[in-house]
Amino acid sequence: MTEQTYSDALRRLESIVAELERGGMDLETTLTRFEEGSALLERCQGELKEAEGRLEKLRLQDAEAMIEEAKQE
Repeated sequence: MTEQTYSDALRRLESIVAELERGGMDLETTLTRFEEGSALLERCQGELKEAEGRLEKLRLQDAEAMIEEAKQE
């Protein structure tokens, strides 16, 4: 089984939210969808946090490079 991408996880989460908003499911199905959605939300938030950290690291590297470049001028 292949790893689900962030985009796939987000699409599935959106689908689950739409299902839950429509209603009409029995309690067990509703709980199952809610649990799946909660897990997907946690995963997506984790991936976003990781991406933010990587971007921050890149920004710091760029800032450091600009400072070093300015010192050499």
